[in-house]
Order: sequence, then C-alpha cells, then structure tokens
Amino acid sequence: MSVEVRAFLAFILIVALGWVGYQELFSDSAAVQVVLQDVHGDVQLRSAGGSAPARVGAQVGASDRLVAGADGQAVLAFGAENHVTLEANSSVQVTSVDETGVRLSLEDGRVQATVRPGSPALGITSGGRTVSAADADFTVVRGSGGVGVEASRGAVDVDGVQVAAGQRMLMADGAAPMQMPASDSLLLQVAWPGLARTSSATVRLVGTTEPGASVRVRTSGGDVRTTAGADGAFAVDAALGEGENVVSVEAVNVFGQVSKAEWHVARDSTPPRIGVHIE
Repeated sequence: MSVEVRAFLAFILIVALGWVGYQELFSDSAAVQVVLQDVHGDVQLRSAGGSAPARVGAQVGASDRLVAGADGQAVLAFGAENHVTLEANSSVQVTSVDETGVRLSLEDGRVQATVRPGSPALGITSGGRTVSAADADFTVVRGSGGVGVEASRGAVDVDGVQVAAGQRMLMADGAAPMQMPASDSLLLQVAWPGLARTSSATVRLVGTTEPGASVRVRTSGGDVRTTAGADGAFAVDAALGEGENVVSVEAVNVFGQVSKAEWHVARDSTPPRIGVHIE
C-alpha cells in the first residue's frame, strides 16, 4: 500500500472519529432530557397535544406543564443526580431545556430541588423572581402571600442575592425581600383585649406574624380572614356570638408553617333590668 493511500485512509479515520465525538457531545441523544422519575396520586401532564395522566418514564419538554392534585406528587429527573419534586396542589411549567440547564416556572404550590455539580444547572421562576443553583438542595414556594425560598444545602441565587444553607428569603407581595434564618416555628403574637365579658357584637384583634402570612380568626359568630402586611402586622374585627366564645387565631406562612392562639370571651347583650318602685 502506497504512502499516499495510507495517508488518505488515516485522514478518513480521523474525520470519522471526529464525527463520532461530535455526535456524542452535541447530538439529540446526548442532550439534556427531563423525565418523570416518580408519580403518585393525581398528576396531569399537559402539552400542546392535550392533557393526560402523568406516567413514569415520560419525557417532559419545553412548554409542558405538570399539575399535581390534592393527593398528587411527581419527581422530575434531569442529569445524573438532579431532581425536582412537585408537591400536592402545585403546578409547574418547563420553560426551556438545553445544554446549559433546565428552567421551570412555578405557577403555584411548592417544589423541592436537588442540583449536583457537574450536572445541568436549574433555574426556577415564580412571581417575577428567579431562583438558580448549580449545587444545592432548596425549596421554592409560591402562595397567596408571595414567594419563599429556603436553602438546606449549598447556596442559591435569588435575583443576584445569595441565600446560604440554613437561610430563607421571603418575598411577600408588596414588600421588599426579607432574608432570615430558617425556622421550625412561625411567630404569632396577638394583643388580646383585657376583658372576659362584653356586650359588643364584635371585637377588634391586632397582632403580628410573618409578612404575607394568611391569618384566619374563628369565633362562634363566624370566620374572618386577612393577610399580614409588609411589617407582619394584622388587624381584624371578629363577630361574637351570644354566650361563650372561643376566639381562635391561626396564621399560615408561605412555607405552610402554622401557628395558633386562643382566647375566651363571653358576650351578653341582654340589657340590665331597671326596677322602679312607686309608693
């Protein structure tokens, strides 16, 4: 075999090996894929083709949505060790999937995410906020009071601000972002009126809890709800039923933590009897 032929064959081999390497790195078979790893209860996968029950092994592409019902839960996997758990009463949309990572939009509810180094990065947008991580375990919640982020390992970036492990960021509607240590309990302080009996049909209650937390006051006269303001303060006028009232105040923050307090007051609207003696 001549030198020219051997050189030509060597050139062909190099080109072939290069093409194989290119295919391995950049072909669709090597592209990032988002796959349903686990599904429990009522979870719907909604795409341009319609809606159907989510199934393990199904690929979830850009613009697809997952909606978990009251008993639903789904785990999305991408990369070797990355996964996102969609909890009950939650919905998320995949906005993009490419070699740089996966981006989701949390429409409502709660997701828990794990991202490991060397795998695709993850970005989650919710309520106009963007949470991104390349090596962290974290939770993102969106509720009626706003958006919350909590990191349990590593650090996450929230619109350019770092949230470290053991910290959370609360972004209540209408309030500036607030960073605080993660806690197992929710603050609830109520300034109870200093009385045990009243003739009034209502009682005004004021208190303090976490900004954006939902507050519910229950009495025998009915229920009333409000949302704590940007400073955590709330005030409600609760109706009282005739007789003994158990006044229950319940606060629930965006992370789902609950705190309760109770007070007892009696309502007696019977006017006093006035006796008149005539001689």
